[in-house]
Amino acid sequence: MVKYKYSLDYKEKYDEVILDFSEEESLEFAYMISDPLGSDIPWRFKDLKIDIDNYINLLRGNIPEFRHGGNASSVISYRDYTIIEDPFYDEDEDEIEPICKLETVEFVKIILVWAYENYKYKGERGVVSREEAEMVMNWMEQKMIEVKSIENNELS
Repeated sequence: MVKYKYSLDYKEKYDEVILDFSEEESLEFAYMISDPLGSDIPWRFKDLKIDIDNYINLLRGNIPEFRHGGNASSVISYRDYTIIEDPFYDEDEDEIEPICKLETVEFVKIILVWAYENYKYKGERGVVSREEAEMVMNWMEQKMIEVKSIENNELS
């Protein structure tokens, strides 16, 4: 489903699931992928739907770029790639500026997996109703199919 290696970290205290990419070795600063999830990219369906629709428009070439961030990261997405930067980078204190660059289609799949796992967990814990969780999870499954279809058409 997702090209990069991650693990799920359940934070019971906050009723949330974190995707941990710290074991991924093929991307420099892969751990940064998790930074915008939940802070800059919201899990609430109303907001998440807008973001996913924007990313799909980006992948289809309907918009030139999509920007996100400010709280935990700065995310600039173009059709082919996404750049995640640390907005708190201090060139006087840090030796290198941490920047993670990955394929936008992979980033969108990561967002969908993260949101799916969070709704599943929140539904199980009663944070959201099971009905809402199932409805949103079904929507995310459909969006994942759409994203994979866009990806497959690009590679054909």
